[in-house]
Amino acid sequence: MDENKKRLLRLVQQYEFAVIEANLYLDTHPDDQEAIQYFQNARRHLQEHLAEYEEKYGKIAAADGDKKRWAWVDEPWPWQMEG
Repeated sequence: MDENKKRLLRLVQQYEFAVIEANLYLDTHPDDQEAIQYFQNARRHLQEHLAEYEEKYGKIAAADGDKKRWAWVDEPWPWQMEG
């Protein structure tokens, strides 16, 4: 896997984790404006990095809403990746 692909995938994973954790925190602290700002910022970064990754390397998510099928089966499996 090339270095840019690894970097983008790591960013997607980090921001996805941040979004999930911030969302869980906001479930119990819905009025925390700093947390809301953090959540919105992390979600925006996640969307940007995910879009860039998918544009360059294909879908990450299993289901493709437009096709109503499992698009990931069309991509190489992890053990089929180069290097």
